[in-house]
Amino acid sequence: MVIPFAPPVLTDRAAICKAVSDAKAVENDASFVNIYLLRQKYGIEIAFSDTMLLRRYQDGFRRDTYGFPLGEGDLRHALKLLRDDAAARALPLRLTMLTKAQCERLQLEFPDCFTFTPAENYTEYLYLRENLAEMRGSRYHGKRNHISQFWRAYPDAYIQPLIPENAEFALQIADQWLAARPDPSESSLQFERACIKEAAANLEALGLSGLLLYAEGQPIGMTMVSEISAGIYDIHYEKVIPGYPHAWPVVANEMAKCLSGAQYLNREEDLGENGMRTSKQSYRPDILNEKFIAEWHGKESDLC
Repeated sequence: MVIPFAPPVLTDRAAICKAVSDAKAVENDASFVNIYLLRQKYGIEIAFSDTMLLRRYQDGFRRDTYGFPLGEGDLRHALKLLRDDAAARALPLRLTMLTKAQCERLQLEFPDCFTFTPAENYTEYLYLRENLAEMRGSRYHGKRNHISQFWRAYPDAYIQPLIPENAEFALQIADQWLAARPDPSESSLQFERACIKEAAANLEALGLSGLLLYAEGQPIGMTMVSEISAGIYDIHYEKVIPGYPHAWPVVANEMAKCLSGAQYLNREEDLGENGMRTSKQSYRPDILNEKFIAEWHGKESDLC
């Protein structure tokens, strides 16, 4: 039987967020913002089994795979639905971007029915909010030095919360950052720019918040964040215009200070890019959330 999957729409937010919250998800793939904004990149479609969120991917490296069912409900029934859907499409049942905990649950519920393969370059970096907000100790000496240099150079700098009325500045900052890149027309960068534009136009509908950093009378830095589940926030976008190298850790630090209700900040994966990896490691992650791909090789009876 084919599941009636459909592309996510903004009005799906409440149902998706409830399922994700019930699952206590920490992974950025479960964020409603990412499910919605990346719907075209990965051909994301969703459906529900009672209140459990089912996800199907039709494009990119996730092509012809499914997400781990999220929410309260019967995992065995949800997996049977996904297996039947895959069979109806003449596809193997493959689940992608699984956390280690999700793999362990599959192995417990369906012993020896899945093979697991690491998803290289998709390990997520999670940080205790208080560590990024306070940056204490020797491991943050370099970050504190950059932050101090910024505030000494720009004593009149200030931050503002990101709201619909000033969201256009976030896009302007992203555009200036992009224009200074050696490869501004690169497809992934252009797609990110399109996502930031859509995010800025739909802050409230997406449940996004964030901040703008001002110096010398102009907005020079921005970040956009959303809550994945209780106490877990996803840092979706973070940009600083050229000429303010010390502002990057300022944006990260100020956002962490503002998110007083957060426990962990998910700064997402590095995608195998050395610059991104060095940057994310420099903030000293508290959790490295590995990702895996699971492929079903069990029998029909194993799902009964």
